[in-house]
Amino acid sequence: MSADRLLHAPRYLQIADELKVRIASLDPGARLSSEPQLAKEFGVSRFTVTRAVEQLLEEGLITRRQGSGTFVAEAPLRRSPGYLLSFTEAVEATGHSAAHRLLAYGPAVWERGLPYGRDEALVLMDRLRLVDGMPIARHRSVLSRRLVDRIGLTEDRAADPSFSLYRHLDDHGLSVHSATESLLARPAEAEDRKLLGLPRNGVVVAVNRHSFAADGAVLDCVSAIYDARRYSYEARLVRRHRPGNTLTSQENDNAPQTDARDRHAGPRLGPWTLGGES
Repeated sequence: MSADRLLHAPRYLQIADELKVRIASLDPGARLSSEPQLAKEFGVSRFTVTRAVEQLLEEGLITRRQGSGTFVAEAPLRRSPGYLLSFTEAVEATGHSAAHRLLAYGPAVWERGLPYGRDEALVLMDRLRLVDGMPIARHRSVLSRRLVDRIGLTEDRAADPSFSLYRHLDDHGLSVHSATESLLARPAEAEDRKLLGLPRNGVVVAVNRHSFAADGAVLDCVSAIYDARRYSYEARLVRRHRPGNTLTSQENDNAPQTDARDRHAGPRLGPWTLGGES
């Protein structure tokens, strides 16, 4: 939140932002002071502190454990405007180890919906994505052969467990500038279940993302599936208004935002350990 907005924000939001600074310096799982302690520290009522804590809970920055207290949450995978981290970068940001196993690499067949011309030579890179050695997702990227040649991407390079496509693009001066994304939950197919270790009635979240360079050139078209137990999506909703009722720039929640809450919308990965797992 900008300094000016913070100055005029309700006290509970000011406290929430101060706590965010504190949380940023703590490790996941660290215990926060109790609400009575925070109320005394900030010189406010318990009600005000509770609202601040609830704000942090809504943003996924902290978790509550019944009878134990409030703790710093494991950093989730989040997307804000300009987020566009690679899977590797996002997982590493949570303190976990990302890797992959190359399932297939070679010529791809054009399909309806791909933002490529029918006659364009394409390459498929199919990877099983791992977090701490545990299969979490499958990413099937379709790339232009011209792009592949330009960035020197080879099967051997793609087979490196630490390979990150976005980082490789960055290294060759092709940063991902924007992307479109769609999500669909569906029953897992037999191959999905085998790769991700899902039960017979397992569900996956299918994610399709098209990524673009600043000049609009297509960089990556990925069709991914995620274990639905470890994937969720959060969106910030704007208030409803009557048709034809124009909002001012200050009232329009669709205008560019600087509020810290806007940085926590999008996909989240985790938990890495589910009930019953060791």
